[in-house]
Amino acid sequence: MNRGNQAPLFAAENSYFEPPKSESYSNRNSPDRENLTLDQSIEDYKLRGKVEGRAEKTMEQYDYVLGRLQENFQPDRQVRDITTKEMRKHFAYLMDEGLKNTTVAIHHRVLQAFFNWLLRENYIPQSPMSDIQEPKTPNKFPKVIDKDQAEKLIDTARNWRRTWAGYRNFTIIVTFLDTGLRLNELTNAKLGNLDLEKRSIKVHGKGAKDRRVYFGRNNYKCLKHWVRMRSEVDKILDDTIFISQKGDKLKKRHVQRSISRIQSQAGLEDVQVSPHVLRHTAATLAVQNGLDIFSLKRQFGWEQMETALKYVHMSDKALQESYSNSSPMDNLA
Repeated sequence: MNRGNQAPLFAAENSYFEPPKSESYSNRNSPDRENLTLDQSIEDYKLRGKVEGRAEKTMEQYDYVLGRLQENFQPDRQVRDITTKEMRKHFAYLMDEGLKNTTVAIHHRVLQAFFNWLLRENYIPQSPMSDIQEPKTPNKFPKVIDKDQAEKLIDTARNWRRTWAGYRNFTIIVTFLDTGLRLNELTNAKLGNLDLEKRSIKVHGKGAKDRRVYFGRNNYKCLKHWVRMRSEVDKILDDTIFISQKGDKLKKRHVQRSISRIQSQAGLEDVQVSPHVLRHTAATLAVQNGLDIFSLKRQFGWEQMETALKYVHMSDKALQESYSNSSPMDNLA
């Protein structure tokens, strides 16, 4: 991040706050740890992320959020001397720039993870983030399509099953709606990790974590037939489940374009339809069909239970709207 001529917000010699006096503690046992600068600690943290296989988007987020933090401190500032008051000032600075609470909340989560890592590594005696609450954000529900729209999308895709690519695209939509896979998980899913007998796929998910995802009988029939059709390609060049007609790995943008075409043919231009919307829809329908919250969290690969709870609340809302039209007392003569 290029600081240019910008004066650091928390320059040690001209700070809004005086850095705390140095104090000794038992786990500060190395001069390197004791004198670690903010820039050095950020470099170490990003190196750790790269080695642990963090996603490209996660690494880009580190670059941006930690880069903004570097703008407000001298490059040689010792990381152990950063205070809670200074971090509050940093968040206030971001808000004064006009960043929305949802964006500042992302900064908060990244910085909290960063300082927690420093604490675990004994680089700092305590985290300056420990007493800073994440900014409150609107409780927005994920975008979904309703059951009728999902059926319309499937029916339209079904009409193209007679062709090789048409059957593949039909199977992709069915798989999205049945398993709730992320786009990246679907395009990278390996044929060797597809277990038709147990109706499951092992996928490499977000945060470089593997999990087993399960599917139903109808999806099983589609995938079983697709695997046979897949073998008809003259020369298969990739081991992923879904391939192009040339035999190589199916690109994410190709999947997105195929869904957009089917959406248009289904007359659903007035709603948003994308792989991620289909994932949200799958979660909503699964809850409406009785899937418990713990199984939902495991199936969809979420780390936080709060994410799964959103879909329970969405189903409650759908129940409320449905019951308002079918209340027994309201429909009595």
